[in-house]
Amino acid sequence: MKLITLYDNQARDNFKAGWGFSCLIKLEDKDILFDTGADTETLDYNAKLLKVKKESISYCFISHDHYDHTGGLSWLSSKTKIFWPDEYKDEIPEIDAICFNFPLKEQTVIIKPFKVMLVGCSHPGILRMANRVFEKYGQLKLIIGGFHLLNARKEEVEEIAKRLLDKTELIAPCHCTGESAIKTFQKIFGSRFIENYAGKIIEF
Repeated sequence: MKLITLYDNQARDNFKAGWGFSCLIKLEDKDILFDTGADTETLDYNAKLLKVKKESISYCFISHDHYDHTGGLSWLSSKTKIFWPDEYKDEIPEIDAICFNFPLKEQTVIIKPFKVMLVGCSHPGILRMANRVFEKYGQLKLIIGGFHLLNARKEEVEEIAKRLLDKTELIAPCHCTGESAIKTFQKIFGSRFIENYAGKIIEF
């Protein structure tokens, strides 16, 4: 299984950065997109560099209805089935989706065989979301995505990071987590921290 970040605030090498998030889940027999970033141009550019063909994407999950996660929707093939929050009905054996309704409707996607949790912006609170998934699946292998801690106090971020230590083995915060908070996670998780950016490939 591969996780390929197609869109993020940070980028490496020849990839383009943009405010938003999109990650491709490559399973053995299917490709699933999680969010689409803020625009089609950047998404298409990075996808081509990574040799990702939109025609191969069977499903797309949208974490929540904000432009920086939905802006690339028109890039998708008309054959791709899109799941908005609360629409998914367990059609894919390897995938679970848990929806939260406050402060806005947002879903997290779990890749069950690998115990990987993907989040878009974590508006309901990354700790709250992780706790719910932990209750259902036990310790996770990885949490990846935006944690919505851009304006959080350092003490608050440190407390959240410490409380996540026993919820997941690895962590890859990006997008709206904020650079300062990402550095805090890196310090607390140490070798269990994964730097994420457009062009990053994580393989299990």
